[in-house]
Amino acid sequence: MTVVAVEGVAGSGKTVRLMETLAQKLSEAPLRDGQRVLALTFMHGARRRLHEKLYAMRALRGRIECATIDSFAQRLVRRWRGTATAIGTPPLENDQYDEQCAAAADLLARQEVAAWIATSFPIVLIDEAQDLKPERLRMVEALASGGLMLIAADEFQCLDPGLRPNPCVAWMRTACAPTVLTKVHRTDVAELLSAAAAIRTGIKPQVGSSFKILKATGAYMPAAFLANAIQWRQGGNVAVITPSLSGGFARDVVERVTQNQCGKHKSGPFPIRWERSDGDEAAGLAKALLLSDGATSEQTIAALELLLPSGAIKDTIAWVRLQAHAAGVTVFHRAEIDARIARHVSMRRQRSGTRSSLFTALTVQQAKNREFEGVVILWPYQVGGDDEHKRRLLYNAVTRAQRWCTVILQGGSLLKAAPFA
Repeated sequence: MTVVAVEGVAGSGKTVRLMETLAQKLSEAPLRDGQRVLALTFMHGARRRLHEKLYAMRALRGRIECATIDSFAQRLVRRWRGTATAIGTPPLENDQYDEQCAAAADLLARQEVAAWIATSFPIVLIDEAQDLKPERLRMVEALASGGLMLIAADEFQCLDPGLRPNPCVAWMRTACAPTVLTKVHRTDVAELLSAAAAIRTGIKPQVGSSFKILKATGAYMPAAFLANAIQWRQGGNVAVITPSLSGGFARDVVERVTQNQCGKHKSGPFPIRWERSDGDEAAGLAKALLLSDGATSEQTIAALELLLPSGAIKDTIAWVRLQAHAAGVTVFHRAEIDARIARHVSMRRQRSGTRSSLFTALTVQQAKNREFEGVVILWPYQVGGDDEHKRRLLYNAVTRAQRWCTVILQGGSLLKAAPFA
């Protein structure tokens, strides 16, 4: 087993260091015919960005398998389903993610599966490993036993309180001596660097011209603050990031700025697009679908064709036709159609690139592993978790900024509590 691990603060170039190490290892020992590099992440957005970086490496084009660790676990269980059944793995649904990963870990522990992995994927690369739960860590440990593993993580960027202390980072430190990166490359703005360092160490961040904390009151002031921040941005893309959608504060503020001029300077309106998750998109399609349970194939296709055309809907229609013509299915249940739509939405997003927008609104979780020239953080009263969790949320949001960051608090009393106190 050879493990090369990288730890580092946000924006310190952990992924870049993985790419450099990978290029060096490939120059020393090129892939043989039929071999590929296996690249895994936890979230789909990180997977898309990792794939873009790997695809830019000319020596790897066509020789990469880049996936989320959950989707790789599903494929592994399907490929070795006979062995999985033989060792007592029960039938699993696609949305049983933890169970799928546990079953994949059991398979990877077997000699024949481990040998196939080592032959097919002599190099395994894993980014953002701090987010991996124990079932996924078991997969990592088994994958590391076969060949070369390149892995990167930052314990403080993990937003799951159940992963404290972080088991994957602890394993990395026992498997090798990780390279620790401390210099931030995402920005050279002193106020942003100082604020991020303060939040990470539990010190009150200091404000200035590039890092601001604004106290809002009422319904109109936070919208005016957001609109003015966008108006005065001096070019570049802007992300509006919130740690919580509870209470409607963030959505209300964004809606006002997208529909009206705001504040005494009459800034806006600005076209801010909310980034949707797989679940949001699938739920929206399912809600718009007018289909009763137990419909015929013709009725099901007719109902699907009434929806706005999309790749996921076209794929679902094609699946219904295939089931009707090839398998002889005559009755389709609403639950299976909803599940099929959700699956096709997820598959489409896995294959597609990151959609860009000048003004984007998203949650802290969605913003992870991203960067924007300007960041506005809408911080509502309803932010759950302990003080440590709130510091991690704010740190993950602030460190997305390259040039400037403005934090808008729903009320002044928030300054007296973590992570601002």
